[in-house]
Amino acid sequence: MNCLHCGTPLPAGSRRDRVYCNNACSARASGCRRKSGTPLPPRWQHPALTSDSPLLRAAAERARHLGEAHDWSRSTIRCAMDGLTVLLDGRADGVRVTLTEIRARTPRHASAPRVAEILAGLGLLEDDTVPAVRSWISRRTGELPLGFATAVRDWLLVLLDGDTRSRPRSATTIYVYFTAVQPLISRWSADRGHLREVTAEDIRAGLDKLRGHQLHTTISAVR
Repeated sequence: MNCLHCGTPLPAGSRRDRVYCNNACSARASGCRRKSGTPLPPRWQHPALTSDSPLLRAAAERARHLGEAHDWSRSTIRCAMDGLTVLLDGRADGVRVTLTEIRARTPRHASAPRVAEILAGLGLLEDDTVPAVRSWISRRTGELPLGFATAVRDWLLVLLDGDTRSRPRSATTIYVYFTAVQPLISRWSADRGHLREVTAEDIRAGLDKLRGHQLHTTISAVR
């Protein structure tokens, strides 16, 4: 692109909304406009705002309105539109964008959280990430003996998701319950090959060594 006043090619890497090669040309062009009564040239706008894709145009407008409402800088808004262009240009209507795709494809100069916020406001965001507690359950139960791992994993997932007989529990409750029963599991797995082989006497023997709050918590977990 060339300077609108003198025609000199603009330096490589210039801002996309730059139209003059330097401040002197900008001042001369302003003076010429005043003398001739020529109106200001149209302000540069992001190509996403006039895209052929209705989906991208709607997302760009959402970015502009959200940015104005939250006092984002013009640069932040432009960068968000850059990210939206990468993700939405050519995408079919109704196809949601996953968080994984946002994190992988959003340009480094754009804010992935802001892009996700814009898409969420349009109903175009799909959260396909695994919650931290689920990853924690898989990791910790994977460390257990084979005969115990599956049953303990199923128990923790029922705590997390709930079922017809119980409500979902918080991640904190899951961490506390597993920590409470882990010593018992270690003791039982020393001479039992499967959780089904654990008897009521084994449970009582493990609980008899506990006192106070630790006993109360472990009873709740074992129950």
